[in-house]
Amino acid sequence: MAAKYYRDERAARRQPVLISRSSQGVEEGYRLVGPGGALTPIISHVQWLDNHPDGPDTHVMISFADGTNVEFPFDVRLAAIWYDEQRAVSDTDLLEAAPIVWGAPAEPWCQASRRGL
Repeated sequence: MAAKYYRDERAARRQPVLISRSSQGVEEGYRLVGPGGALTPIISHVQWLDNHPDGPDTHVMISFADGTNVEFPFDVRLAAIWYDEQRAVSDTDLLEAAPIVWGAPAEPWCQASRRGL
């Protein structure tokens, strides 16, 4: 079953194709430009990790529609694109938007915290 996103799609289409966001500011319904300029699956959930060992408001878990998760420290600059963007984006633009820093693959925070990690 395909995911459906009900945020203001018209507003998303009025933005530039690639938008710059901090890791804690990305939203569901977008795809990120990952390392090497590849697009990630659609973001399905973003959760601030309040009980993170480094303290509250320091890390965010981004969960993707394919079931993968990436944990980012706050303030990592990322480029996002609306999941259903129809405007063309060149490979050059994607490469230029690729992040300098990428997060770490992770399992959902609730599973890790249950095991005491």
